[in-house]
Amino acid sequence: MDRTKIVQLLDKLLVFEDILACMVVKKGLDGIVPSKVRIKNIDLWRLVHQTTDDVFDLIDKFYSYGVGRINLELGEYNIIIAPISRTVSLLVLTPSLANVGLLDVEIENTKLQILGLAEAA
Repeated sequence: MDRTKIVQLLDKLLVFEDILACMVVKKGLDGIVPSKVRIKNIDLWRLVHQTTDDVFDLIDKFYSYGVGRINLELGEYNIIIAPISRTVSLLVLTPSLANVGLLDVEIENTKLQILGLAEAA
């Protein structure tokens, strides 16, 4: 996958005020993270970054059933994990009171664009 193009797509997601941070994660590898994030709780962001590999076991078990999203509610934050494949996912962190309806469309569009880049590689 073209890291530069993926970072550009992630930067476009960060234009939305309710998206505090995002990354593309690949099982067993570090994620592709844009240079800026707006989350104030850096410890939470580090924890999310460090534990993303764990979620792939869950994705793998439900992938054949068409898992489209995994949502985690963590107090004042939501983590949205949108699987792109069994081993690659788009992860987005939002405030718990975010307008998820609007963001869901943008997350899905970004996911599809990343899938297109992966298939072209």
